[in-house]
Amino acid sequence: MFNAVPITERFAAVPLRIWLTLACVTLIWSNLVHYLTDSYRDSLIREINRDTAYELSANASALVAAIQSRLLLTNGIKAFVINELTHAGALSDSRFHTFADNFSGRIPGIRNLSIYPNGIARFVHPLTGNENIIGLDLFHSEDAEIRRNAERTKLTDDMTILGPRQLAQGGLGLLSRQAIERDGKFWGFVSVVLDINPILQEADLFNGDKGINFAVRGNSLVLMGDPNLFEESAIIRKIELSDGEWEMAAVPNRERLESVASKIRIFRTVCFGSLILLIYFLYAQMSQKARLQQIVKERTHNLEIANKKLESTFDELTAAAYRDAVTGLYNRTYFNEQLVHKIESGRLVGETLALLYLDLDHFKMINDSLGHIHGDMMLKEAGRRLAELPLPEAVISRIGGDEFTIMIPRIESMEQVRQVAYQVRELFQSPFAIRDTEHFMTTSIGIALFPLHAQDSTSLIRNADLAMYRAKDEGKNQFRIYDVSLNPNAEEAMEIKSSLRVALAKDEFTVYYQPQIEVESGRVVGLEALIRWVHPTKGIIAPNNFIPIAEETGLIVPIGERMLQIVCAQGRAWLDAGLPPIRIAVNLSARQFAQKDLPERIGAIVGEHGLDPQSIELEITENLVMKEDMQPALHALRDMGFTISIDDFGTQYSSLNYLKLLPVDKIKIDRSFVSGIARDRKDEAIIVAMLLIASRLNLTVIAEGVETSEQLAFLQENNCHEIQGFIFHKPQPADQIARLLA
Repeated sequence: MFNAVPITERFAAVPLRIWLTLACVTLIWSNLVHYLTDSYRDSLIREINRDTAYELSANASALVAAIQSRLLLTNGIKAFVINELTHAGALSDSRFHTFADNFSGRIPGIRNLSIYPNGIARFVHPLTGNENIIGLDLFHSEDAEIRRNAERTKLTDDMTILGPRQLAQGGLGLLSRQAIERDGKFWGFVSVVLDINPILQEADLFNGDKGINFAVRGNSLVLMGDPNLFEESAIIRKIELSDGEWEMAAVPNRERLESVASKIRIFRTVCFGSLILLIYFLYAQMSQKARLQQIVKERTHNLEIANKKLESTFDELTAAAYRDAVTGLYNRTYFNEQLVHKIESGRLVGETLALLYLDLDHFKMINDSLGHIHGDMMLKEAGRRLAELPLPEAVISRIGGDEFTIMIPRIESMEQVRQVAYQVRELFQSPFAIRDTEHFMTTSIGIALFPLHAQDSTSLIRNADLAMYRAKDEGKNQFRIYDVSLNPNAEEAMEIKSSLRVALAKDEFTVYYQPQIEVESGRVVGLEALIRWVHPTKGIIAPNNFIPIAEETGLIVPIGERMLQIVCAQGRAWLDAGLPPIRIAVNLSARQFAQKDLPERIGAIVGEHGLDPQSIELEITENLVMKEDMQPALHALRDMGFTISIDDFGTQYSSLNYLKLLPVDKIKIDRSFVSGIARDRKDEAIIVAMLLIASRLNLTVIAEGVETSEQLAFLQENNCHEIQGFIFHKPQPADQIARLLA
């Protein structure tokens, strides 16, 4: 019947207010679409500009890295020249070309390496193609820019950069120079000439799949790309070099901009399609009879009431599901869910999580004597006190009975955990007032950390629980941090821990010695002392199996002192036997450095055996030597005459700035770099850099773990001072070492 009514009559039957409403909706929606479209387009353009800026920054960083890595060659050549002049008195063509061969041909983009005594080119590598450079006088060059650069370089200790500029041999190039002084007077220059294109290629600037168009210019000379980008509304980044002004400019490419336009067209189409559907829906709804409108209104109202009731019921059920009825704290269900979630979050971002497991001391006695009502009152008061802890990120739960947990994310130090444990313990020092009667109740706390003590929630709870029971066993009203000796499944660790004390009492430790060979003479110049545990039933136990447990339990301190006593006694015995003095290296641990009187204790042991402190070398790790609170002890030991060396150099947080300030005499190249010789050019380059730096800082360098002839030859060629490894000698008992010293 409805379809039979003419359209004109159907429209005429619609009240005017409905047409006005639809017109207003259309106008509002159209304006909203335009606003949303503009906002969406601006958002897309901002996103593209952010991507462009990020890509430009990444390319600028890559270009800086490519240039700087080559400019460092100037420092290497300078170090080579100073070393040659110091030791040989003059430069040798053959040694210069041998040195330069390590870099030219292997690193793309090096045009030549050259040396200018008195500003005149005398040494150039490679010579082929660069013959016209020989004899070039920089101070009298026809090129005024070269003359100005030479005068400027002569007056500064810093590296100068000339270019980019057109090279005489063709192509664009970059020149770096550095002045050399000898006996306080100007001696000459060292120089490196670089090709621009290989540098740009290494920085991946010719890759056209990055979604941007960019240009590079140095000192106003455009090296690649469209020069107009620097005049347009492009994103521009300064390239930070030690000398000169370089810039990169970038704009999104055409494809990316067209993709924005395409998305906007689709968005507008969807929005206007939605408008048509909305108008149709409003027309259909508003044109119904008043009776149907009232029915819809009533049903909608009823549905809203029902929905609010459902939401309220859901909130109540959620609160009941996750809250403890007695204390109002979170319950075990919520605790378990949050612990799993926070462990996974901490695993992803590398953060530490602390779990404190609390058990109320003597609560059962109070509950049994006063009744469950009084017991619940005490639990409620305990929960109230815990909830007032100033720990905004902590999750505090009652997980059952008289057991509570405190979960703290983003832990920065063990001291922070201890402070929280002290605060919790203090909460229970004041009496509990229950129905006008004061009752005293303390708590025992067990602490475990993720990932230090466990890798999953179940293990973390178990280990915190074990630590809590140990706190109870040791007298209650205290806290205990988990360690491996608390784990009932770590029988071997517990056996080692208990046996270590017996080993100390029965003097079951001995020392093996590994000779250290001077490369130049081939003679034994030192020994490294390596501790061994001679177990009465298991035989010799390697340090890796008991040193970590000794560190954890603090037994490393008496073990370290015992080892030093053995070493000093052996050194005294060798001297009394008429053998020549020999330097012996002994490792020191972080636990030993925690002793405030460490220098005095070491000095007393060495003095007791009548040894010169210069005969003892103290080895420490990088991360230990860089701690500021360790500096006074290091300086004191150095002032007493002990040799200080950094063990496993390069594997931790090496800092050249610290290296020049620290009281260090020697660095030991870690075996992980030595093993890469003849297999990994990066390891070889790192070793060469270490040797050059050590030479400039007057530090002795020893390489450990040398096992092959290729490794030995490489270290000899690059002037490593000392060698330690199986290629010469394995660690041996003292009686076998005596034959080597005789």
